[in-house]
Amino acid sequence: MTILRRFFAALFGLVLLAALAFAGLVGWLWITDYRPQPVEPIAVQGQGSFGAPAGLSLLTWNIGYAGLGAEQDFFLDGGTHGWPGRDEVERYLAGIAAHLRERPADVVLIQEVDLASRRSYGINEALALAQALPDYAFALAKNYDVAFVPVPATRPMGRVKSGLMTLSRWRPAAAERHTLPGRYGFLVQLVQLDRAFVLTRYPAANGRDWVVINTHNSAFDAGQLREQQLGYIKEVMTREYARGNYVVVGGDWNLILPGVDPDAAFAHSEPRPAFYLPFPEDWTPAGWTWAYDATVPTNRSVSRPWRPGENYVTVIDGFLVSPNVEVQQVRTEDLDFAGSDHNPVRVQLRARP
Repeated sequence: MTILRRFFAALFGLVLLAALAFAGLVGWLWITDYRPQPVEPIAVQGQGSFGAPAGLSLLTWNIGYAGLGAEQDFFLDGGTHGWPGRDEVERYLAGIAAHLRERPADVVLIQEVDLASRRSYGINEALALAQALPDYAFALAKNYDVAFVPVPATRPMGRVKSGLMTLSRWRPAAAERHTLPGRYGFLVQLVQLDRAFVLTRYPAANGRDWVVINTHNSAFDAGQLREQQLGYIKEVMTREYARGNYVVVGGDWNLILPGVDPDAAFAHSEPRPAFYLPFPEDWTPAGWTWAYDATVPTNRSVSRPWRPGENYVTVIDGFLVSPNVEVQQVRTEDLDFAGSDHNPVRVQLRARP
């Protein structure tokens, strides 16, 4: 009886200790939780020319924190890993920076750029990209700032600090961070991204503005968060167009873009994962134009390392432009997912007379 009593006392002590540790972790995460305002001004850094462009070339690229190159899988997508070794992160980042340096655009929209994260070994990736384009201005906004991400359990991601970055040949007159609506439940949200977009303004020659939105919408919800986020994006972009501005929304929409067949657009043996959702029908305002390359996928599933013909692939990255903007050319640059689970998309635009 004494042995049994001691066993249950020890078991109770362990349970109590685990409960206290969990409560302490939750309390710490709540105290350190990143709580941005709905709209915040962003400091414009770097260089950049002052001018009034009649047209713009843009590139959008989710670089996957330089941790999701061709050799990688990811536990949230059904894989087994959280992040690669440091040498791989450095190799992926060097390749991303080299591509931007060798093939620049007037405006570069980057998603998932790490600032100080364990998963990328504390490397300031934003600094590396800014150094690749030293004559550019840039605006940087956090959308992921968590003191400790406790998953995967076998190798927790720990500290994550990451965000969105817009670099531009032209120096923007203003830059803002806009919080996207929609949150997970309390405990999940403590370790989740705080979704946002970066809005930058570039004066045009006729007194109007080029308004460029760099967005990265939610990925793993059942669709309700993405629906709320699309509602806010539409509200902002249509308001700016009503003021006479030239509006461009680009980035990782985390939805299969309109007109792309969700299952048959590209060859793949992997069934479409449930979180790859098609864009809502009838969402696009009349006269607005989608710009993407339907011949090359922009994103692959990271349930396994990249194997052409096996991984699910589709188009979730691209641009939407207002009726007063003409799309002259759009192309996805097929990098075979070498340094990221996304390929960059490039577009050339011109203001309509």
